[in-house]
Amino acid sequence: MSKESSTHVIADAENAAAERAQGHANLSRRSFVKAGALSVGALGVAGTLGACASEESGKAGTDKTADEGEWLPSQCNMCFNACSILGHVVDGKLVEIKGDDRSPAGWGHLCGKGTAGIMQLYDENRITKPLKRTNPEKGVGIDPGWEEISWDEAYDLINEKLDEQKEKGNPVIVFALITSIISWIDSMNWLGSRGNIPVPFKADICGAPTHTISSLLTGCGNAMPDYGSCKYLMQFGTQAGVATRHGTSITAKIFAESRKNGCKLVNFDPHMSGSAEKADEWVPIRPGTDAAVALAMANLLVNEYGIYDAEFLTNRTNAPSLIDPDTGRVMRDAANGNKALYWDGDANAPATYDKAAAPALEGEFDVDGKKARTAFSVFKEHVATYTPEYAEQVSTVPADTIRRLAKEFGEAACIGETVEVDGLTVPYRPVAVDTFSGIARHKHGFLSHWAILQLNTLVGSTFSRGGYLGYYTKNAHGFYEGDNVHSWEFSVWEEDGLIEELGMAHGYPDQGSHYKKVREMSYTPTTLALEELQPLTMDQHFGYISQVQPDIYKTKPSEVAFCMASNPLKNWCNHDYQAKVLESFNWIFAMDIYLNDSSYYYDLIIPEPCYLERFDPLPLSFNNHRVPGALEVPYIVAGRMPIVEAKDDCPSALDSFGAMAEKSGSTAAFAGALNDYYRLTDENKLSESEQITAEKVCDAALKSLAGEGRGVEWFREHGVLTRERTPEEVYVFAAGQEGRIPLYFDFMFEAKEKVEAEVAKLGIPWETDDYVPLPEWKACIDHEVEEEGFDMFPVYWTNAINTDTWQVENAWINEINEMDDTTYLLEINEQTAAAKGIASGDKVRLSNREGATVEGIAVVTGLVHPECVASVGGHLNAKSEFQPIGKSKGTAVNHLVPAGVPERMDHLCSGVEQCVRCKLEKIG
Repeated sequence: MSKESSTHVIADAENAAAERAQGHANLSRRSFVKAGALSVGALGVAGTLGACASEESGKAGTDKTADEGEWLPSQCNMCFNACSILGHVVDGKLVEIKGDDRSPAGWGHLCGKGTAGIMQLYDENRITKPLKRTNPEKGVGIDPGWEEISWDEAYDLINEKLDEQKEKGNPVIVFALITSIISWIDSMNWLGSRGNIPVPFKADICGAPTHTISSLLTGCGNAMPDYGSCKYLMQFGTQAGVATRHGTSITAKIFAESRKNGCKLVNFDPHMSGSAEKADEWVPIRPGTDAAVALAMANLLVNEYGIYDAEFLTNRTNAPSLIDPDTGRVMRDAANGNKALYWDGDANAPATYDKAAAPALEGEFDVDGKKARTAFSVFKEHVATYTPEYAEQVSTVPADTIRRLAKEFGEAACIGETVEVDGLTVPYRPVAVDTFSGIARHKHGFLSHWAILQLNTLVGSTFSRGGYLGYYTKNAHGFYEGDNVHSWEFSVWEEDGLIEELGMAHGYPDQGSHYKKVREMSYTPTTLALEELQPLTMDQHFGYISQVQPDIYKTKPSEVAFCMASNPLKNWCNHDYQAKVLESFNWIFAMDIYLNDSSYYYDLIIPEPCYLERFDPLPLSFNNHRVPGALEVPYIVAGRMPIVEAKDDCPSALDSFGAMAEKSGSTAAFAGALNDYYRLTDENKLSESEQITAEKVCDAALKSLAGEGRGVEWFREHGVLTRERTPEEVYVFAAGQEGRIPLYFDFMFEAKEKVEAEVAKLGIPWETDDYVPLPEWKACIDHEVEEEGFDMFPVYWTNAINTDTWQVENAWINEINEMDDTTYLLEINEQTAAAKGIASGDKVRLSNREGATVEGIAVVTGLVHPECVASVGGHLNAKSEFQPIGKSKGTAVNHLVPAGVPERMDHLCSGVEQCVRCKLEKIG
C-alpha cells in the first residue's frame, strides 16, 4: 500500500476502507503476505507471528543509543502467552521493547503486537486515577460524569459495597478477560478471603470444550502436536503453532523447522486465516460441520482402509471394554472394585481389565447370557454411518478429498514403528489432528472436539514421537536442580484404568478427575452459572442468561459485579443483550487501563498500571497453560516486573487488593489464600500481619518456584530460569506410566442420569442429549433454517496481531490493521459477491432473523467459504469516546449471535452456538 493511501485511511476511515477494498479487489491474502515479506524478512512458517523483531533487528534499531540506558527484563502481556521481553530504558523512558533470547518464551523474538506494547504504555487515553460516576443515568454514549477521587475513598467504597453483599450472602460476579488472567485469579482470592462469594463470568474467548476433552485424552487441559517430529498435521478450527493459541510464540519456531523438514499441514477452516495461508492444503468447510468430516475419516480408517493402531487401542485405551447390549454400559465386576470387563483370549472368558492377559479388541462374546461386543466393535459400527458422501453433503468438503486426506493421514502414521529418543524407545507416530476455539464456539462443541481428536487415538499418536502430547503431562524433577517440592504426574481411575487430569491454568496442577467428579459431586446448583449441572464445564456462560432471565432457571440475580480488565458488553454475544446484563446490577466496580464501552455502566473504576509498570506473580504459572510441553521446550520460571515507574504511582492490582484487605481486616486470610494458591514454601510464605503488595507476592512466588533465593532481584539480572525436559516426562506411556485413554465414554451415562434427576427435581428446562458414549455430529440450529435471503454465516478469525489484547485502541496495532487489505473489512467470496451484486468497496449490511444488524465495507476474495462472511474478531466498532483510536474500527459480527436463548447453549460445557443465518445486502 502506498503512503498516500495509508494517509487517506487515517484521514477518513470509512471512505478509505472502501477505497482500500476496491484497490485490493484483485489482491489475494497470499500475494499481500508475499509482498509484505520484503519488509519483515523471510520468516517461513513463523512469519504469521507478525512483524517479528529478532535480537539482531532490535540492535539495529538502537545503534544511536547502544551505550545509553539499560535493558530490563519482564514478560509481555499483550496477549496471555507472556513472552520474555527486554525493555530499553533511557532517562527513565522506555524507548524500545524486544524479545529476550535467554528465554524459550519467544526465543528472543517478539511479534508486532508485543512491540506495540510501548504504545499502550504511553497512550494518553489510559486512566491512572480512581473515577466515580456522578450521573445516575447509564448507557453507551451517556456521559457518566466521571469524578476523580482518592484511592482511599475508592477502596472504602468498594469495601462498603462488598460488606453489604457478604452480609446478604449474595455472590459477586467477576467478569474476566484472559489477558489479565493473573489479576483476575488474584481478585478471586481476594474476594473469597474477605468472605464474599466470587463467581466468574468468563469472556467467550475461552474455548472451554477444548480444555475438557484435552484433559480426558491427555490428562492436560491443553494439548498439542509434537511439532518438532510431526510429519502430517491436520488442523480443524485452529491456527496453533502458526498464528495464535497458547504458547504460539514458542511453538512457531519449532514448527517452522518441522515444516522446512517436510511436515505437511492441512487446515480445515471456513476462512483462510494465518495457518491456512501457510498450509500445503486449505480445505474450506461449512461452519459447524467439522465433526461430520472427522467421523467420516474415522469410518474410512477403521472400516475401509484398516489403518489403526490395534496394539495401542488394546493396551492403552478402553476399546476392549465389553458393552452390555441392553444398556450400552460397560460391563463390570461389582465384586472386584467395579472394574471394567474385557474378554481374555487366553482364558476364553471375561476378566477385569487389569487381569486380562490377552484382551480382545474386537468381537462378540457370551457374558452372563448376553451377547456383548467390545467397545471398539461398537465404535466401528457407530462410525460406519458417516460415509464421505454424507459428510460432503453436510460440510461441502468433497468426498474424494475426505478419502484422500484420511488415507494420507493413516499412512503417514507409521503404525508399528519405534524410535530411540535419548535412550528411550518411543512409538513413532508422526501425525496429529488438532483443534481449538473455532470448534468450541458451537452448541455441540464438546462432541465436535471429541470426534476430531479421537483420530489421534485411533492411530496411536497420543504420547508418541511426532504425535499428540499434553502440555504438562509430567514433571519429575521440579523447576531447578534439587527441587523436590514441585513434581506431578497424572493418576488413574481404577474402575477403568483411565488417566485422570491435572489442573490447568494459573494455579498448581493439582490432581483432578472428571470421573470422580461425576461420581461424587453434588448436582444442586449453588450459583447463577449452574456449573453443578455441567460436570464437564470450565466456563460459566449460563450465568449471562440466569442473571437477566432468572425465571428460566429459578435463580436470584446478583446485585454487584466486578469487571477485571474486561469488556463484557463486547466479549460474548449480542451487545444489546449484554447491555441488559450490565443494567441488571445495582452496582458495578471495575479495574482497567481504559474506559471502554462497558465503562458506561460502571459506578466506580480503579486503574491498573500498564504491564510494563507492574509486578505480576508467575505469568507463565506452573507451565500448565501457556508453555507447550514439547521435549524442545524446557520448564520455565519467569516474573513480570516493572520496566519503568508507574504513571502517577498507580498501584498494581495486587497492591490494591492488599490495601483493601488491610482496610477490611482480612489481610491474614488473604495471605493464607495466596500462600496456598502460589504454593509458597514455608520460608517464603507471606506474613499474615503485613499488608500484601504485588512485589512481595512476586518475590515470594519466584523464590518458592525457582529455589535458592532466586527472587525479584535475581530475575532482574537473569530474566528467566529454565530446566530441560526429559523424554520420560513427555512420552510417558513409553516410559512405563500406567493409564489408558478413553475411546468409549461410559461415564456419560452416569452424568446424564444424575443431571436429569436434578433438573426434574428443580423443574427447570435442561438438555442432556449430548451425554453420549461415542461422538456424533449434530447440526447447528441455523443449519436447518430455510428462510429466503438468510443464507450467510458470519465467522470471525484472529491473527497474531489482534488476538487476546486491548487491540485496536493501540496506535501501532490500529496502523497495521489500517494498512492491510482485510482486517477492518468484511470478506465475501467472489462467487457469492457476484450473485448478490456486491463489489469490493461497497457498504454492506448483515442482519440476523431477530433483527440485529451490523454494517461494514466489503472486500471480495476467494479466501472465504461461499456461505460465509468473515471479519477479524475482537472488541471492534468501539463506541467509547474514551478510546478514540479504536472508535468505529471494524465490524463486530458477534453482535449478530443471539444471546439469552437456552436452545443455543452447549449444555455440556457452557459454550454458545455461533452459527447464525444472516442476510447480506448491499446498502451503498
